[in-house]
Amino acid sequence: MNNKSIMMKQKKKHVIMGLSGGVDSAAAAFQLKEEGYEVIGVTFNFFNQKKMLNTAAMVADQLGITHHIVNAQPRFNQKVIQPFINGYKKGETPNPCMLCNQNLKFRLLMEIAENYDEALIATGHYAEIQKINDHYSLLASKNKDKDQSYFLYHLNQSILSRLILPLKRFESKNAVRKVIQTSLPFIANGPESQGICFIPRGNHSLFLKEALFGSRPVPQGNLVDYQGKILGKHRGAHGFTLGQTRGLGIENPLHLAVVDIIPKTNTVILGEEKALLTNEIIIEKVHLNLEKNQVDQGPLTFKTCRWGYDYPGTFKCLPNGEALVQSTIPVRAPTPGQALVFYRDRMVLGGGIIKKVDDSRI
Repeated sequence: MNNKSIMMKQKKKHVIMGLSGGVDSAAAAFQLKEEGYEVIGVTFNFFNQKKMLNTAAMVADQLGITHHIVNAQPRFNQKVIQPFINGYKKGETPNPCMLCNQNLKFRLLMEIAENYDEALIATGHYAEIQKINDHYSLLASKNKDKDQSYFLYHLNQSILSRLILPLKRFESKNAVRKVIQTSLPFIANGPESQGICFIPRGNHSLFLKEALFGSRPVPQGNLVDYQGKILGKHRGAHGFTLGQTRGLGIENPLHLAVVDIIPKTNTVILGEEKALLTNEIIIEKVHLNLEKNQVDQGPLTFKTCRWGYDYPGTFKCLPNGEALVQSTIPVRAPTPGQALVFYRDRMVLGGGIIKKVDDSRI
């Protein structure tokens, strides 16, 4: 009798699977069922997502698993959309996927899991969990092109100890699609999810305009240099992000970039590329997956965005609960509101939210 048969004869362990209606979560649910788990698909209705809800229901029906749709619209608005909008009010560029993972999605999965005896939870993220003694570590996926550990750095031991990431074994997205080609052909070749899920048609600027100003006209602001010289006008500082060089609304023969955003005065400061470079970054809301003395022992690498460069550097906790991350090479435009995540080899050591860059420019 093989291991799978033995598992099936035992009482099946429940797994609460976040079923989004996409390829990855469908493949993860399929994989869990193949391994003998009692899979319960849960789809969170964060806003009016009829197509996604219908697709998730079709996946569950085809796999023969229980499926629940949970209305989470009020909490999504409170925990994700409003903090996203408030970040832009402060001149930050928040990441809504990060906000959702940190403030809502995993909390909801854990809440539902409490209704079942020793239930586990699962998602379709590309990352890996490793248990050493009694400690659970989050590792970057071996599939570097799909790695999503950047979005999961905040997960604590309570969550990591109950989380399964079935896609950790797949070396490519094609391999993921292939595994469900027969059982779920209607989704196997589905498109990659892109953009921000709650922004219709990906019109980021229009969404922020309506959220920040409603029907009121957007106040005009100034584009200035470091000396305060007015270089042009703009329609709302919310339409800019640090490091931006295109779409400034002015002729830009000097290739100036956005080097600062001041929401209080609706001012966008433009400067030379060198003004965006720094070797020191302050982060707040710091989460560590190891003890502080283990994190700051020796070199590490860090990212300032998912697709970002792996910067070599060091980490130091500050007395006020913040941390100083120092890079051995200049970092371009570390953007307030974005996450900075640090690694040692593939292990995620922790991370935090970029607060400010030191004033000494290179």
